[in-house]
Amino acid sequence: MRRLLPLIALVASRVFAGQELLTVERILAEPPLEGVLPKEVRWLPRGESFSFLAPRSEGNDAHTALWVEGAASGDRKCLLDEVELPTLGEGKGAVTPRLAGYRWSPNGDAVLLSGGGELFLVALPGKQVHRLTTTAAEEGMAAFSPDGRWVSFVRDNDLFALELASGKEVRLTEDGSADRLNGMLDWVYGEEVYERGASGHAWSPDSRSIAFITLDESGVPRFPLVSLLGPHPTVKDQHYPCPGDPNPVAGLAVVRVVPDLDGSRPRHDLRFSGENAAYLVRFGWTPDGHAVWYELENRAQTRLELVRNELGSGRADKLLVDEDPAWIDLSDDLRFLRDGRLLWSSERSGFRHLYLYGKDRKAHQITSGPWEVTSVVTVDEDSGWVTFIATEASPLERQLYRVRLDGSGFVRLTHEAGSHAFERAPSTGLLLDTHSRFMRPPSMRLLDAEGKTLREIARILPPRLDTFALGRTEFLRVPAAGGTTLNAKLVRPPSFDPERRYPVVIYTYGGPGGQTVLDAWGGRYDLLSQVLAGRGFLVFSLDGRGTPARGREFGRAILRRMGKVELEDQLAGVEWLKKQPFVDGQRIGIWGASYGGFMTCYAMTNAPDVFRAGVAVASVTDWSLYDSIYTERYLKLPAENPDGYRDSSPVNQADRLSGALLLTHGTADDNVHWHNTLAFADALTRAGKDYDLALHAGATHRFYRKDQRVDLYVRMVEYFERHLKP
Repeated sequence: MRRLLPLIALVASRVFAGQELLTVERILAEPPLEGVLPKEVRWLPRGESFSFLAPRSEGNDAHTALWVEGAASGDRKCLLDEVELPTLGEGKGAVTPRLAGYRWSPNGDAVLLSGGGELFLVALPGKQVHRLTTTAAEEGMAAFSPDGRWVSFVRDNDLFALELASGKEVRLTEDGSADRLNGMLDWVYGEEVYERGASGHAWSPDSRSIAFITLDESGVPRFPLVSLLGPHPTVKDQHYPCPGDPNPVAGLAVVRVVPDLDGSRPRHDLRFSGENAAYLVRFGWTPDGHAVWYELENRAQTRLELVRNELGSGRADKLLVDEDPAWIDLSDDLRFLRDGRLLWSSERSGFRHLYLYGKDRKAHQITSGPWEVTSVVTVDEDSGWVTFIATEASPLERQLYRVRLDGSGFVRLTHEAGSHAFERAPSTGLLLDTHSRFMRPPSMRLLDAEGKTLREIARILPPRLDTFALGRTEFLRVPAAGGTTLNAKLVRPPSFDPERRYPVVIYTYGGPGGQTVLDAWGGRYDLLSQVLAGRGFLVFSLDGRGTPARGREFGRAILRRMGKVELEDQLAGVEWLKKQPFVDGQRIGIWGASYGGFMTCYAMTNAPDVFRAGVAVASVTDWSLYDSIYTERYLKLPAENPDGYRDSSPVNQADRLSGALLLTHGTADDNVHWHNTLAFADALTRAGKDYDLALHAGATHRFYRKDQRVDLYVRMVEYFERHLKP
């Protein structure tokens, strides 16, 4: 470490043309500038109303409450206030339920809550609170059975079920340990295979059985997460496979919850072997409950199999195989229809589209074109319609469409430019549409099944951005090599003068799954760009090859070498910038977090004299240090691609650093471990290169603490002020 930056006051208000300029503290303060929408919105089981969490104010006191709003009437009432929830138990065993993460019972007469690692049931409308568990261990991944009679959960890595009527608890597995997980996901499966927060078990439609994942981590190396705060360091071991390491061994099991006549609870284990079964990437039940289905993937992630396993006979049928010589991106678009057909999405045509598989297992493509289906919203078998979100209008937008199962009747249902996300009501087919645009905060509205707006959903607090001086943002098409064009955006200072020449800060991510150029509300990163613009910087972002929504060929360009084509495209953006008369081409900086931090380090070491300054946050600097599933997807195994690992890792190019570089990382980051930053800092020291380093004690990958975010952003703004301005 060469020096730690002093924290200077960049939070003082300034005024432009009668409006305040945004500051770091203001964009992170409460209430948020974008306003407040209902949170944790859930449709009630009958689909006639929906619930959400929002503050309830009494004088100067505001606390979280659970609200219900009628879909047709718009009437809104407080159903349950958190201050009404009692503290149960005594002494150290006293716990209070919390509303965050609430779950409705299947008939809507109760709410499942958690708090202090325990589970609670609140019976409605009387608001009677029942404590379901009383143990020293935490219970998690709780779920109602479809008939509402049971609640399943995981405790100490074992799966349990609790019968609500009797209060009887049934232990369904016995082998849970630090190395053996039942019914829950480990870190690498939860981060890289399933959606974050996904459950590792699923109830059968008849509520008699549970299918659950098993994970054996005994062969997976452990990484020590060390907390140095306090008088004595503490260590928490994390199973964390790096490229080439042994991965968790996954299995699938089905266990009876409702006992047979003899009182037994039979268990059926499905064990997978062979190179095509390295990962269990999805599983569930068929609609009739007679079979479980699962998706298996090879370690190279180039082959995916969908299998149906009949529980009665044990017969396993391979329903389809998807293959890609580069890799397969997973999705949650699979839908089994009652008549035995299934809906699937694939990139085999060059873009992700929908396919209907008949009973004969032949695929019929029902959407097509140079655009992508991003997710299926619903399938209505009775009417024969599939509703989905896609990029047909633009890679920068997410709009709602529908098409018949036979491929006819394709129609766009939403027409307001920007990005939409939907929650569909059961039974009624109503849709809650959360819509936003760039620098236009999200709003929520109620739509019918045809996409027609029925009414706006009232905000909890309105946006307050119009009281601030904001820079104009424009979307651009930047020419690049081979005749392609790249999507970009440029934020100008509020006081922009075309006769002046401005320094530029490039905000980048640049990796798989991430778009920085999107016609959608970008949250604090967009607001931070406005802070920089208010201080006289142009802020530029560009989505190059490797980013999503532009088709298979565009996304697969990073295969076996990360950083190279991404940097080539960023440099095409730099060339475009330098041709603009209002750009000071000698004063260009770059910053990013996570993959964007990697891109910042890669750019500063592989594009000499292009970038005067960079800020790299929570960066991968050596791909051999990141997790196996993510890294091998793109670079493959280290033994198969040693040159790709070497050339993709900035730690190996430290001697080529050009410009001022600030490295920053949280010491509690369990995603990109902070030894990435230490390894790069050490390589820079050995190469005799100057750099700056700021560590945030106890910060995770996302910097959840407000004071740490303020510190990070203030340091970043000050760094660019110091190094990019005359």
